[in-house]
Amino acid sequence: MAFEEILLVDRSDRGKLRLTGEQRAWFLHQVVTNRFEDIRPGETRAAAMLTPHGRMVGFFEAVATDDSLLLHLESDLADPFADALRRYVFATRVEIEDVTGEWGLLLLVGDRWREAAARIEGAVLHETLFLGPPAGYLWLPRGRTSEAAAALQDAGARRGDEEEAEAIRIAHGRPRWGRDMDAKSLPQEARLDELDALDFHKGCYVGQEAVAKIFFRGKVNRKIRKLDLSGPAAPGAEARRDGEKVGVVTSASGNAAIAVLKHTVEPGATVDVDGMPAKVAG
Repeated sequence: MAFEEILLVDRSDRGKLRLTGEQRAWFLHQVVTNRFEDIRPGETRAAAMLTPHGRMVGFFEAVATDDSLLLHLESDLADPFADALRRYVFATRVEIEDVTGEWGLLLLVGDRWREAAARIEGAVLHETLFLGPPAGYLWLPRGRTSEAAAALQDAGARRGDEEEAEAIRIAHGRPRWGRDMDAKSLPQEARLDELDALDFHKGCYVGQEAVAKIFFRGKVNRKIRKLDLSGPAAPGAEARRDGEKVGVVTSASGNAAIAVLKHTVEPGATVDVDGMPAKVAG
């Protein structure tokens, strides 16, 4: 599906961390699920931090600049996630700073988002896979976000809101922290392995053994799936098959939803949600 228009959403309220210091990439590489020691300026990665048992401590998206790593994550996760990272610093030459108040974050969704973003001088571009269609963020000093948003609208971007961004995400079955994955989740349950947020060839990190066991076993007991509904549903609605509960809706918008379902419920199956049939679409 082509996204010919460009949607603009201000997401400056998301939490933001900045890692500096000569060992910043090496440090992050040691403690999260993705590779960072080889990241170059302008490159982006997404990753989770895990407990020793493989459950998720948090999820973030990151972009490298010449002198830092910029991470954005859910607003209520910034403080606890920064504290969790600092526990592993020891003598490592890295500084972890909360820059939520200093930086703005503009989301652009559409096939030509990079072309539009290039109009904003000095912005750090941050591609994201977690909306579905081509999309990316612009990191800017907070004081420049209003001016940049106005310039993007003058260039043809359409101003939208968080509800519209969520509808796109849900329609494409992309997980979000606090909705479809949380501290009880394993990363493969959230299908982060399919979204380049897990690296199975890097060295040891916290929780790697649990992730590797799932990889070699070939399955998890539950997994997020996209549902095509026959009517609106709400998060928390139960999904049933043949009268048996097989999962729960975690995100919903219009006639699309994301649910965490038993691994035995494959794409193409039909489940019952609030008395309505719903097709497991992916």
